[in-house]
Amino acid sequence: MNKAGTQRIETQRLILRRFRVEDAENMYHNWASDPEVTRFLTWPEHASVEVTKSLLSLWVSRYESGDYFNWAMEYKETGEVIGNISVVKLIEEIAAADMGYCMGKAYWGQGLMPEALEAVMNYLFDVVGLNRVAASHDVNNPKSGRVMDKAGMKQEGILRAAGKNNLGICDVVMHSAIRADRENRSELHIELQDTEWPFEYTDHDRMIVRAICFDDEGLFYFVRAEREDDFGKATLIETAGGGVEPGEDPESAIRRELKEELGAEVEIVCKIGVVSDYYNLIHRHNLNNYYLCRIQSLGDKNLTQDEIEEFHLSTLKLTGGEAAAEYDRRRETALGRLIANRELPVLRRAQEILRESRGQVR
Repeated sequence: MNKAGTQRIETQRLILRRFRVEDAENMYHNWASDPEVTRFLTWPEHASVEVTKSLLSLWVSRYESGDYFNWAMEYKETGEVIGNISVVKLIEEIAAADMGYCMGKAYWGQGLMPEALEAVMNYLFDVVGLNRVAASHDVNNPKSGRVMDKAGMKQEGILRAAGKNNLGICDVVMHSAIRADRENRSELHIELQDTEWPFEYTDHDRMIVRAICFDDEGLFYFVRAEREDDFGKATLIETAGGGVEPGEDPESAIRRELKEELGAEVEIVCKIGVVSDYYNLIHRHNLNNYYLCRIQSLGDKNLTQDEIEEFHLSTLKLTGGEAAAEYDRRRETALGRLIANRELPVLRRAQEILRESRGQVR
């Protein structure tokens, strides 16, 4: 499991972000003080905005933990916080999470909660690496079940007298989605924010190509770098790749980069997807296009002397499990955490593709 914590997620109509204590007025007036909203919930309506502020202070204090997932739902049209969606139970042993959510009744019936739940589910599968995401509702609250269905969950069954909410003991309807339900989907598309350095502004985009490279033994190839620059001193693991040059198409760029950094001639199997992320320290937005490539032959690398001296680049040949462990080990630095958040979801998706095709990745 990747302990990426609560990161900003943007949907068509919503910004899902960390709560701030300043959100107390919106939270109190839009849903926390409304008994109709809390009717099927496990906590009573708030008696005052001070109760809401106290709760938000507790939530905010927990965000530094990478295993705390709790989003405010900010409505783009008005800028108001209109609801809450969170992981209410995390079971690391089986990489599973149970979800909870609520929203002001003025916004019910507009498809906003399914929009938020689907986006959070994608984040938990693709970025955090969970295998199961579940939710449940009182059998007398079928509207909540329709939210789960619209977000892609499947009903599992009814647990009799298994829950308790503000109406008392109730029958509980279980819904879930698991990773296997999603393996036939199309390319990944992940949006990440820089949670290590404060955002000031972005003044340029960079189109980047990267590859998960594998050989016929099912081993993966990565670049190890040692650097000391504006980002600090760090030893890193990263996929091979780099910027697309003017007038160059992405597939030509990835072949060039793999020849330069790994000395590899490759077959491009497929495009895995795109990860959008930011380096706030240098005001840059990256569009990382990831490919799955089979190594056909290895020869001499074509690195410049500056690259050799500045980054001390070397090649790592690892199993998928070894690579994931190495990414986690490099989370000791801020840059290592940003890279791991970006690359681990892509590695997992590459492993899924290869398992589907031949079941030979170790």
